This record gives sequence, C-alpha cells and structure tokens, in this order.
Amino acid sequence: MLRRLTIANLVANMVIIWTGALVRLTKSGLGCPTWPQCQGSSYVPTPEQGLHGAIEFGNRLLTFVLAAIALATAIWAWRAWRQRRAPLRLFELSIGVGLGIIAQAVIGGVSVRTQLDPWVVGLHMVASVVLILITLEMVRLAHGSAPAPASGRLYALTRLTFLVGMVVIVLGVVVTGSGPHSGDGAATRNGFDPEFMSKIHAWSVWLIVAMTLLGLFWAWSDARLRRVWLALLATELLQGVIGYVQYFTHLPIVLVLGHMIGTTLFVVALGHAWNATRYRDDPDAQLDAVALSERAAA
Repeated sequence: MLRRLTIANLVANMVIIWTGALVRLTKSGLGCPTWPQCQGSSYVPTPEQGLHGAIEFGNRLLTFVLAAIALATAIWAWRAWRQRRAPLRLFELSIGVGLGIIAQAVIGGVSVRTQLDPWVVGLHMVASVVLILITLEMVRLAHGSAPAPASGRLYALTRLTFLVGMVVIVLGVVVTGSGPHSGDGAATRNGFDPEFMSKIHAWSVWLIVAMTLLGLFWAWSDARLRRVWLALLATELLQGVIGYVQYFTHLPIVLVLGHMIGTTLFVVALGHAWNATRYRDDPDAQLDAVALSERAAA
C-alpha cells in the first residue's frame, strides 16, 4: 500500500500542473476572483461565473485530493518505519510534501490576489517541480531502489545535468510569464521580450541535450544507467519538438498543454537520473543501498 501511495503522490503532483496549465490556457485564472473565497462570501462558484469559475474551482479542489494523499502516505510511512519496513526519511518527506501542498495553496491564493502576477504564478510552478522531485524520492525509498554506481566523471555530469535542467525549467517559466497565455486578459506580463527569452530557453535546451548525449555515451556499457540517460534524452527530444512546433505555430493551446505535460515528464526523468546514480567509491552511498535492498526484501 505504501508503494502505491507514493506513486499516487507523484502522479497527483504532476496532474495538478496539467490542470493549472488548463486554467491558464482557458483564461480561467480569475474564474474565482478572490481567495480563499471564490466569489464574494461564497467558497464555491456561482452560476454567473460560468465555465471559467468551474475550471478554476476544480483546480482548487485538487489541492484537497493532494493533501489527503499526502496525509495517508505519512500515516503509512510512520507505521512502516515503526515496523522497520521503511526508513524514517520516507515519513519525513511525506510530511514535507504535505506542508508543501499547504504552501502551494497559499501561493495560489497570492497569485489570485495579485491578479495573476507572472512572478507569483512562476513561483507556483517552481514549487510544483520541487514537490515532484520530493515525491519521486519517496517512490524510490518505498520501492527500495538502490542507486547504480557510476564513475566520477559520470556522477559529476549527472549532477551538472540536473542543475542545468533546473535552469531550463526556470527559463521556461520566464518565457511563459512573457507570453500571451496569462490566465486572464487583465493579467500583467513580466516585461521580457518573448522572442528573445524563447531563444535563450532554446539554447539552454540544446546545451542539456549535448550533455545528455555525452552522459549516454559514458553510461552505454551499464544497462541500467543507459536506460536512465535514454529516458532523459527522450523527454528532451519530445519537449524540443513540441517547443519548436508551438513556437512556429503561435502557441496553440493544445501544444502548450502538451508542452506542460512534457515538462513534468522531463522533471521526472531528471530526478530519476539524480536518484539512480551514486559515486562508485562513496562508502555511505553503498551502505544506504544495502539498507534499502534489505528493507525491500523484507
């Protein structure tokens, strides 16, 4: 059950990015024009708010689903730790996810209160990325998946690629904040030139693709690490294709939504590359790997 709950946490935190994108793309960001209420003194949308109100309110309701999953995971993780079937860190991370979801609700409220300020909305996205990475680590711990040993150069490249990947995501957030899909016609933009920021974002993507190809070359002899780098390359190529097509077709809603879905897959691939790799000569990492394997066997 604990394993299924950690996967549910991961999937739910990916899905809420998709639904958040849908809110923005359908111009429903102010469908509920205030927070924590939806309209006036009402916490639910009124018929006058129409479809936009329903979409925004539906996204808000997902927060309670995420919170419930996080709470259930924390309870099961605590029990598993008491029975020596899971590390204490899994329980600690589940508490962290719960607190992160609460923080996300507050950030979402601030974004509404500030009329969808692009920097606040961007922080909303970055926080979701962090939650995905935490829940991904929870999945690894629950399944007892030990990282694979890698040479010093491959280990260093993995860490550097992860950091560059985070930069790619942040640049994508800035591009979004300068573009036309603001979530509402009254929302402001961040003031950057969308075309220039898109080019910088594209250059960063080409950089990480080159780094990934090098990592794949170095990891080719190890089947497990080869799969890790192939998965990362696949998400990058998918994102690259969608990104270029949406740019030259003037950002149609379907492609932008597809790009957001691809972003969550890219984050998972990046996080998996980080989690699945350890420095070959690190004795602490070797002991942790043994402990995880023993708990998984139990």
